[in-house]
Amino acid sequence: MKNLLILLSIVTISNLYSQNKEQRIFVENDITKRIIQGFEYKNDSLVKQTYMMDELDRFGNTVSFKEYDLNDSLLVAYKYKFSDDGTTEYGEIKDDNGKVKYYTVTIKDKEKRSIRRIQLSSVKDTLVEQIWIKDRNLNDSILYRVRNGKKVLSHKWNYNQGNMLTSEEYYDQNGFLISKQSFTYRKTGDCMKKRDNRNKLVSHKCVDGNKEIWKLLRDGKGYRAGIRIISEKGGKRIETKLENGLVDKIEYFSKEGKLLAKIKYTYEQS
Repeated sequence: MKNLLILLSIVTISNLYSQNKEQRIFVENDITKRIIQGFEYKNDSLVKQTYMMDELDRFGNTVSFKEYDLNDSLLVAYKYKFSDDGTTEYGEIKDDNGKVKYYTVTIKDKEKRSIRRIQLSSVKDTLVEQIWIKDRNLNDSILYRVRNGKKVLSHKWNYNQGNMLTSEEYYDQNGFLISKQSFTYRKTGDCMKKRDNRNKLVSHKCVDGNKEIWKLLRDGKGYRAGIRIISEKGGKRIETKLENGLVDKIEYFSKEGKLLAKIKYTYEQS
């Protein structure tokens, strides 16, 4: 279980997996660079600003990530290794002394809409292996653990004809169902409410042109684009998209309507 959690934390930020739909748009629009700017506010004043850049290959994979300070001085730089056809990503996780702790391999099969993830020890023994399957709309569909060369069902997602998640199923290490969560939807005008099988409100989203407006249902804290994100119950998260479907900006507002954080995306074409 510990190794599984390690792998899951690693692949969450895997470039190959990160955004299949987004990658497709990158390729279709010849996007070669994405600039990410973070803005953190407190009491209506800007308290932190970040500047990051992804460099993309012809398959939409991030091959280089760089973070700069406000004087354009390089703070952090990462490079990512891919196979020549762009379908396989190779990674290394090192300790504080620079010694390899784990190797990771992520393999994407476009035709099967599958992603295979492997975590290897420093001597190349397989520690954890997973296979993630997407549906035709590139939504999460099935997650398998691989044990002794055999696939064991771990997680399953189901959707309706409107491409909305209707249930999630969780399975134990032997592939037996341990819990299931189902969801229902109710649309009122341009807004959609999603509830679980206990009738608890899970999400509340409204659409206004190119904006998706999410009502924040609980308090929360986290980090994204190098800034602190505070989700305040009763506040809003507004995601604005460009005509091609890429995200233009994401904004977080308090319940009083004050801007708490903003992430701005800029794209460059070849």
